[in-house]
Formats: sequence, C-alpha cells, structure tokens
Amino acid sequence: MPGNRRILLLTEDATLAALLPQRLEQESAAGRRFEVEASAPEPGLAQLAEAAGRIDATLLDAAASPGPAHWGRLLREAGGGRPVLLLGGEAEPLPEGITERIAKPVRTPELLARLHAVLAVFEASPEAAIPLAGYAFHPASKLLEGKGGARIRLTEKEAAILLYLHRAGGRPVPRAELLGEVWGYSSAVTTHTLETHVYRLRRKIEPDPQQARLLLTDEGGYRLGT
Repeated sequence: MPGNRRILLLTEDATLAALLPQRLEQESAAGRRFEVEASAPEPGLAQLAEAAGRIDATLLDAAASPGPAHWGRLLREAGGGRPVLLLGGEAEPLPEGITERIAKPVRTPELLARLHAVLAVFEASPEAAIPLAGYAFHPASKLLEGKGGARIRLTEKEAAILLYLHRAGGRPVPRAELLGEVWGYSSAVTTHTLETHVYRLRRKIEPDPQQARLLLTDEGGYRLGT
C-alpha cells in the first residue's frame, strides 16, 4: 500500500508477535497504514541495520532478554535514531535509546496514536535522514548529502516526490497517484507538471540524467532504484 509505514516488532513472545501486527494493520487509518514485521531481538537488530531507512520505527517488548537497557542503545545505533517504543517495563526507568513507553496490555488505539506522534516529530527534525543510493536524504531540510560532503538542495516538491517514492518501497508509483499525493487532486495540475519536476530532479541527483539509476521510469510511473 502507498505511504505505508514499516514497523519492526522485537519480541520473544509468540502470542504478541502474532496478534499485535494483525491488530495494528487492521486498525490503521486508510492511506497511513502500518506494516508490522515481528522478529526476535538478535536477528531483528541485524535486519534493522540492513534495512536502515526502510524501517520507520521499532517496537521493543520489555520482556525480551536480557532487557531494555541492553537493547535500547543498540537499537538507536542500528536504527539511525529512529523512534523506539518500549512495550511494558513500567517499573523500570526509561533506558537510553528508547523514545517512550507504552503500557501493557497494549491498547491498539493508543499505540497507533503514539506511533503517528513520534514519527511526525522525528520526520520534522533536521536529524531525520534516509539512506538513498549513496546519499543521505534529509526530508525536513530538503537536502541530499553525498560523498565528500556534497550537498544538493531540493525544492519542496522534489523532496516530497523522493519521500513518497521511498515509502513505496521500490514499488512503481503511477503518475496519477504521485500527483495526487504531492500536489493534491486538482484539475489544474497535469502529468506534464510531474514530468517537468522529475526531469529537473534527475539533473540534480543523477550522474548521467540520460541513464537514470536512482529515479526510474517504470510501468507508467516512477520508482526508486536500489
């Protein structure tokens, strides 16, 4: 689904791993859905590091051994500072690396509200960065940082195009969908407007705009290359 947020649940509780992702996915608001993948902490940390920038937030079960204090710092490093919500552990101080705590038993509406809130705060911060084909993409600053300190300034629409395509997870996004998400549904905006922005964006970010490798045309729309 377009615009989905990817959440990693780290738990050793088989019941929680089975039920919580299902509840979150069922109760998410249309257009802002959460895709939740459950894992035990050890393999989950490796997965988080490999998928840096693809996972938007992490849910950590406080009951996972050897405990939140151990996992918090590692999660912050592996996740690039992205939000980490601790499920349970009410008697313990909030460990380093944990954004906030959600009490158990987990109430899905409360968890959804807190996920939306912490993600909005993080994405509006200058620290928010997405690895993007050799660049560090800062959506809030509308900036791409390349190797050697090169900095590419983006317009608001260019940054919005890249962010939406990133959230599509490699799926080709039809032109009409991208227009609707970035410009809103207006009869005054045509596909030519989008194509012009894509042309200018490629000239900024592609070493050879005629042989695009990052911003690709595919199936009547656009997607990001790996």
